[in-house]
Amino acid sequence: MSLAAASRRCARRMLALSARLGRDKRGNVLMIVGLSIIPLTFSAGMAIDYSRAMRLQTKLNAAADAAALSAVTRPMMNQSSAIACSTAKNMFVGQSTSLAGLTINANDPAQLAITVTDSATPGSAGTTTTCSSSSTATAASYSRSATVSYHATSQNAFGGILGLATLPIHGTSTAYSAVAPNIDFYVMIDTSQSMLLPATSAGLATMTAATNGCAFACHQSSTSASDPGHTPLVNGRYWDNYQVARNAGIVLRTDLVAGAVQDLTTLASTTSQSNHAVYRMGLSDFDYMYRQLWPTAAIGGFNVDSNLSTVSSHVGDAQVAIYCTNNQRICGTGDNDTDSNYTAALTGAAATMPLASGYGTNNAGDTPEAMLFIITDGMRDELYSGSRYLGPIPASLCTTIKNRGIRIAILDTQYLPASASDSWSITNVKTPYLSPTDRITPALTACASPGLFYQVTTDGDISAALATLFQKAVASARLTQ
Repeated sequence: MSLAAASRRCARRMLALSARLGRDKRGNVLMIVGLSIIPLTFSAGMAIDYSRAMRLQTKLNAAADAAALSAVTRPMMNQSSAIACSTAKNMFVGQSTSLAGLTINANDPAQLAITVTDSATPGSAGTTTTCSSSSTATAASYSRSATVSYHATSQNAFGGILGLATLPIHGTSTAYSAVAPNIDFYVMIDTSQSMLLPATSAGLATMTAATNGCAFACHQSSTSASDPGHTPLVNGRYWDNYQVARNAGIVLRTDLVAGAVQDLTTLASTTSQSNHAVYRMGLSDFDYMYRQLWPTAAIGGFNVDSNLSTVSSHVGDAQVAIYCTNNQRICGTGDNDTDSNYTAALTGAAATMPLASGYGTNNAGDTPEAMLFIITDGMRDELYSGSRYLGPIPASLCTTIKNRGIRIAILDTQYLPASASDSWSITNVKTPYLSPTDRITPALTACASPGLFYQVTTDGDISAALATLFQKAVASARLTQ
């Protein structure tokens, strides 16, 4: 074979081999994998760097939360804003210094910014202290908010190869707290005859059976055989309904109200110890007139006493008066035995309270927040300008009091439609004011300040209801004004 033929034959074989090599793609997988290892490695590395940065940010968010809260704790509320700033900064630095991979300069305001805003009164704009500057220190007379913001970086392990040495992390936390205000509670108890209603369903059944249908344990001094007692006592005097109830061991609403108010003084005392607010109380009652029970004379210019144990000892001074007989409060005087005079009650209470409620802060010149607590069934029955008025409480008098910044809380011991059982009561009380349309409850609700109306009825726990109303009043105090 000639060299030329051999050359041609070799060329043909090389061409065939090249063709087969072109058709064989098995080596491409290795080439693709080889080329992909580098970006896959960097992607995994960056994922690790990102996860690390997010963990650092979570820990710094917790540090910022703790720092903001440290500036508004109860003890710190008694300190200046400058001390609050220092406390917040130290808390943040203490919790972030040991975090690996973190870069932050706590002395650079662009990286760690802390502000504290103190307000002297509810609703005021407040004074803000920027902790990194020489702002004038303030005191939290009423409320304080603290804000902690940070901008830091997390060191990358893989990103640096690509020119990305760090990842930015940032966060903000704000905490708020308000000083519990000092409050003067003016507690007014309804001691009219309609409050002499049995407190339980069983008591109501026993009472109506014993009196041939009258549910109220009316207290009267002049009785006759026509009155529902029937059994004569000394000198021919017959039992009144009050005596019927007592002889039958029936618990009346007035009994529970007295215990509830005493429990209220205890609750106020324990609450004061926990939130460090000062609570004072005054006691009054009303029927056909208003009476200031305790203190009988103003103490330091106010008709309230800070000694709540003493206040509790005078709760028993609220007594239901003894009337002569039906239609006569005083024997021989026809006055329709009206004994729920809300005009006298609200006017009298207004005269014992300050002309304007204070904010309850400890600022010089400020006074406690004033609040009127009324325990009543809400049924008006009074002589006014020579005419008899029945029905809802006079809302205009409530408005006059509230316009002075004094809040009104009302515990309604519901006047039941079933209590108006005789023909006169059905015509003059039940039909127009209780059933089928209740006009008493809406009027009491309107008289009360927003959120401070609570109703309890037969078989209800009056003490628990009054405690709930008190807690609502205290909790909402910092939201008003």
